[in-house]
Amino acid sequence: MKNIDRNFEVEKAFGLGVLLKLTKKTVEGIKITTDGKKFVSNVSIGKLSQAVDTTLTRYNILLKYR
Repeated sequence: MKNIDRNFEVEKAFGLGVLLKLTKKTVEGIKITTDGKKFVSNVSIGKLSQAVDTTLTRYNILLKYR
């Protein structure tokens, strides 16, 4: 399995948690679990990125970076 095909994992953060929870409800087939310290998806970073993009577009969410 290539590195890009591995399930996505990231350390927990509040804003990210909200976005991933909304993505899980918006895009069928996406599952996000947590062990209390990090989020783990059932899909690769590429597929999760597409799902998050779909969620951002559907809800007209714009991210601000500081």
